[in-house]
Amino acid sequence: MANSKYASTRETTNLARVARIILGPCTDVLCDVLAKEITPSTLSQKVKTYLANLPKRKQPPITKEQEKIIHNGNYSDFDITLVYFSLRNISKIPPHAKQWGNEPNPTDRSVSANIERIRLIRNKYGHCTDIFISDTDFNKKVLEISSIIQDLEKYLGTSTVYQDAVVEIGNCCMDPEQESKYIKELLDLNKQIKDISVVYKRDSLRWEEDDKVFLETHNFPEMLNQVRNQPYVTFVGAPGSGKTATARHIALKLQKEGYEICPVKEINKIEDYCNRNIPQVFFIDDVLGIFGLNEHELHMINKYSERLKEPINPKTKTLMTCREAVFKNEKISECILVKPENVVNLQSRENSLNDDDKQNLLQKYKLDINLLSSKNLASSSRMFPFLCKLYSNKKELKSYGPTFFLSPVPCIIKEMNSLKIHNKHQYASLVLLMVNGNRLSENILNNETDGTNENQKRHNLFVEMKRNILRKCKVSSTTESFDLIDALLQMEGTYTMKSDNEFTFIHDSMFEIIAYHFGNIFPELILKYASSDYIANYIKIDHNNSRKRKIEINCEDYEFSEKNHENDAIIDLCIYLDESQFQLLAERLFRDVQNGEYYNVFGNKALKNSSLLQHFIAVLEKESYDNLYRLLLSEADDSNGWNSKPKNVSVQDMKNLPLKRNANLCLMDETSICSWTSCRRCVRGIAWIMNPYVENNVACFVSVAILVI
Repeated sequence: MANSKYASTRETTNLARVARIILGPCTDVLCDVLAKEITPSTLSQKVKTYLANLPKRKQPPITKEQEKIIHNGNYSDFDITLVYFSLRNISKIPPHAKQWGNEPNPTDRSVSANIERIRLIRNKYGHCTDIFISDTDFNKKVLEISSIIQDLEKYLGTSTVYQDAVVEIGNCCMDPEQESKYIKELLDLNKQIKDISVVYKRDSLRWEEDDKVFLETHNFPEMLNQVRNQPYVTFVGAPGSGKTATARHIALKLQKEGYEICPVKEINKIEDYCNRNIPQVFFIDDVLGIFGLNEHELHMINKYSERLKEPINPKTKTLMTCREAVFKNEKISECILVKPENVVNLQSRENSLNDDDKQNLLQKYKLDINLLSSKNLASSSRMFPFLCKLYSNKKELKSYGPTFFLSPVPCIIKEMNSLKIHNKHQYASLVLLMVNGNRLSENILNNETDGTNENQKRHNLFVEMKRNILRKCKVSSTTESFDLIDALLQMEGTYTMKSDNEFTFIHDSMFEIIAYHFGNIFPELILKYASSDYIANYIKIDHNNSRKRKIEINCEDYEFSEKNHENDAIIDLCIYLDESQFQLLAERLFRDVQNGEYYNVFGNKALKNSSLLQHFIAVLEKESYDNLYRLLLSEADDSNGWNSKPKNVSVQDMKNLPLKRNANLCLMDETSICSWTSCRRCVRGIAWIMNPYVENNVACFVSVAILVI
């Protein structure tokens, strides 16, 4: 007998019919559109290329299981999600007027608009909580779907087979077991929502534990009111100023009002997890990058701006955080995130901590509220909330007294000096955590592999990295993984935190301090193992070779006092290289080019140094023409970064734009020449170099080097 939950009524039969239409004719017509655009064998190869060209830290948009389905080459095995991914990211079908991922204009009957409509219908009923549809709604939906399929069949130039199937399903008999089957199958499409709920539940205990010491500051009611009045808000501030804590606290308050919390890493995931039936609060930490502006993330914000401004459920909120230094980048001046009504700047005159807030924070962390004088409270670090947490958890820091709150970075660096000498396992484990991208576990340290070439390569690289790091930290390379994990566990709550079985730094600032401390002594290992984003933002050229970095690191005799708190501004946590290290940097930059990190390389201010540029060109000259052609002149499948009008173009630049565009066109294949918003190109890598909006004037040098080869 069918489950009573699915007991047959006229309304449940309506839902079952819609489910059958979505899983049948809607899916099949999209598969036919995909077959018209791309053959299965071509799709398999293009998907491999697409995934290979994704930024290293970007999570693939499809699962391994979905990859297998694609490579099997049978479109009849594809579901709507997989067909949509292929049509959107791999095919040549141009996006509709409101761009992929957004609800199309009602009058837009383009192919992409109709593809989008089917995806939205699938999401609506895949996320539905009611298991019935009224006769009125059912008839409207069948007419809507029939119209969509009619347009797509015209595009295919085929018969009306799918339109006829919709009519047949709308009228055929369905027994209770069939109804139950189709309803369950449709609701199973909502597994991703369940997955994200699991992710949140896993982290919720830590959120709630951290929230116990959250202080609602003097202006918090205004911040909360701003969130209530806007669909999205970005919390901006210095590292350690409480951006993440504030956004999470508000999310937890909204949860008590019936909101569902959805923490996501990338803005495009909102499209997958949004639910029109319940209000949600999405949370994205460091939405534009951690170390500096991430051009890909900025592009994604621009691409999905409509989803932020007009969520499917009008009550839904998106809360984001962004570092103040990243937020000041001129490249985001026209991004929707910078609208004043959508920004909470924790460093603004209205929101910055006053003396009462700071004393209340000291009290929250059970510290002496008289620890700092009125003068010291006023001049304390902008990292004050994070420093309270660190100071309360690590007794060794108490010896610094007020100085820790005035000039924390030198204090923490001095602690690292001590750790490096007196507890080598702890120091080595922190360095390994840093070079492995701020995640470490016993499984990662053991680094088991499934035997595939790709995983074996990654395994070998990790083993080499671990061996080199341990050697430099004067720790035996045969040290057991559990010893390193124990070392991280001993620092939990001070420098590290643990979620499930995986460790991360307690705050991004600790990542930067460890990278700075280790990297100033061993810059060659940072150049070899750090992320492309870190290299682009924290590796600098020491132009006059006058900085005494060894004094900053080996500061055993440094006099920490209140008058020296200005040193935080001097220690900017960047690693400065002299000319003897330019060859290593040039080789690293070329490896990043090979990995498709064009913006991080050709937007890097270090390449303005003529000596480094010569080293970089020398590296290029050693490469074969075929290799350079593949990297810089061959077509790239993902041209999304060029499908929008350039930002911040001066009047003079606009006058020169046609000339500049024509210069670029010789380096690209344009399938159509039209407006900025609908123009579609297959971009070549060198377009990043020739782009007039990239800061560096490297173009002519690199172009000449290529021509000489």
